Amino acid sequence: MKELLSEGVIIEAGRGQSTGGKPPTLFRLNTGVLYSVGVSLDSARVVIALCGLNGKLIERVDLPGHGSEPPPDVMTRVAKSIQQLLARRGLTRDSVVGVGVASTGRRRGSLGWGAYEEMKDVWEAFDIAAELRSRCGLVVIVENDANCVALGAFWAGGNDAPRDFVTVYMSTGIGAGIVIAGAIFRGASDNAGEIGHIVVEPAGLECWCGSRGCLETVGPPKGIVLQVRADPELFALFDGGEARDEAAVYARVLKGLADGVPQAEALIDLSARRVATALLGVVNALDLDLIQLTGPGFAPAGERYRAELQTAVDRAAFSRRVHPVAVQLGRTGPDVAAMGAASVVFHSSLTPHHLSNRM
Repeated sequence: MKELLSEGVIIEAGRGQSTGGKPPTLFRLNTGVLYSVGVSLDSARVVIALCGLNGKLIERVDLPGHGSEPPPDVMTRVAKSIQQLLARRGLTRDSVVGVGVASTGRRRGSLGWGAYEEMKDVWEAFDIAAELRSRCGLVVIVENDANCVALGAFWAGGNDAPRDFVTVYMSTGIGAGIVIAGAIFRGASDNAGEIGHIVVEPAGLECWCGSRGCLETVGPPKGIVLQVRADPELFALFDGGEARDEAAVYARVLKGLADGVPQAEALIDLSARRVATALLGVVNALDLDLIQLTGPGFAPAGERYRAELQTAVDRAAFSRRVHPVAVQLGRTGPDVAAMGAASVVFHSSLTPHHLSNRM
């Protein structure tokens, strides 16, 4: 408490009602004294979010995705945008706790995260934290995007936040942040939550991870595009051989969904069923009573995914007669991972055992 007061993180907010002795002192977060920056790295879009101590978004900056751009060049333009954002807001480095970076892929020791399969070797060998820190002069914490979203939900929930839940984050790919007893479960090498590589179609398409029929090949937007390109009829309808990138093909599928095209509806329904299949296994393995669906990948048809999963757990969850399992549709905007990354910085830096080491 003394450290939080001395840091200016909390301030007195009056006196509570006495129960016979001295009235207790009330405290509240000093939301205007400290800030953090969150960055979401994605092949389609890079989002930078400036957030206050209460987790609320102050300003968002959207940049082009990293695509096949060399990682050092991506870090240079991200750092430049962060510096411009802080200058625009009149903030000094002393008022910014740090930068959280939400990214995808496989963790390799202290190095960065593999951004996506076509560039995995380049990104896995790249130290995102060190490279961005050297460019912007701030503490940098790199975290899996699904973990960022899960911690963001926990941070924003305050005393009412659930302590055991899974947050599923779907952007171009899909992953899960697993919160157990109020902390992220990371596994042996920080790679827990890779639900995209749960096999849901044993005879399905080959996945870049080396397996076949992974959820990644049929569930998220990139998987839907793979399904389109593997089927001549769907290819002619939604791609047409015009060298369209993933985003353009997926956009045509979504337009078809909005227009009631049966093939588009079938693709989304298949995606929802396979996501539900994978998550039913997660529910049974962890004995969950809450799953949150978040991220821009759920935005076009989130209720379809939520309803499909709710039906699956109501029908087949092992503990369904002991307790219900709630499936919630959370934030689906493009800034949810960046905002979560900003909260990771607060979570890491402002817990008592971190305060004395904060830069």
